[in-house]
Amino acid sequence: MTTSVGSVHNSSDLVNDYVCDACEGKKIVECANYFCAQCQKLFCGKCIYQHDQLYVNHDKYGRGETNKWPLTKTMEDVLLKCDLHKEKKLKTFCEDHSQLCCSDCVFLNHRQCTNVTLISETVKKMSYDMGQLSINFQTILDELNTFKRIQEASIQTVEVSYSEQLQEIRNTREKLNAALDVLEKATLKELDEMRTTLQTSLKNDVDNCRKMTDKLKKIIEAATVTVLCDKSRKEMEFIASRKCLDRIQESESYLRKNPVKLQGSILFKANIDIEKYLSQQASLGKIVYGMQSFFLRMNPDYVMTVKSKCEYLVRIPSDGNQTNSISGV
Repeated sequence: MTTSVGSVHNSSDLVNDYVCDACEGKKIVECANYFCAQCQKLFCGKCIYQHDQLYVNHDKYGRGETNKWPLTKTMEDVLLKCDLHKEKKLKTFCEDHSQLCCSDCVFLNHRQCTNVTLISETVKKMSYDMGQLSINFQTILDELNTFKRIQEASIQTVEVSYSEQLQEIRNTREKLNAALDVLEKATLKELDEMRTTLQTSLKNDVDNCRKMTDKLKKIIEAATVTVLCDKSRKEMEFIASRKCLDRIQESESYLRKNPVKLQGSILFKANIDIEKYLSQQASLGKIVYGMQSFFLRMNPDYVMTVKSKCEYLVRIPSDGNQTNSISGV
């Protein structure tokens, strides 16, 4: 199978999956540098020399013409394998749920669906704008990267503010007598718990963004390759489109559930009455999570839905007959 791969291969790690077929037959892993169209085989620099001695008139293409090389096994697996049942290939499409399905998917989750058809039939009546999908992919990838950078910055902010407020706690402690030892321990414990909770949550967000970013990169590379491939392979193009759309929707759903509007840090507010009411206090002060405004750039075309609207009468007797209005979102 010869396909048009294009410039994506030149910048993709998937190029490393191309190994010399001749060497592989000898259980040797050697990077391929040429593809023979007639033999439908890949060759390294040494093996292509031997090949040319026998087949001097065969058309071969080097690394500069990877658009004429076939898809790698990794690329095909990214597109054709079911995400839920890893060893199964996608065969059908459920229009009721707008979902690609393997045989296990159909048996377990779509037996009651009325519009489950073979992908080969579905592509005859459905198509996707890969150009727009590529734009949507880049948009969601940028948003994920922005979200990850913000959370990574928050990790550092928490660490810096932790150190600063720890010193403030020490300074406050110096003003008190030895009887404050127990209260100090309680306060530091609360501080440590706050830091642990925040760092765990932030690191989890960063890890989730990294995983989704990796998934997005892999699927868009494979999808882009598919678009540039043999145009007769509509099934592969359709699968690529659906998987790309599913990854984008998954990332959009994650970002909607985890909006970033504020960037916070740990603050320590000392109890100014502690000396007077020392015996009545449970700690040196309160550990709070201070926040500062930060706006995450989102898709400007994203349609927002108003969930509720409230109106309040704010007129007071001293207003007289003048008209006042207060509005807000």
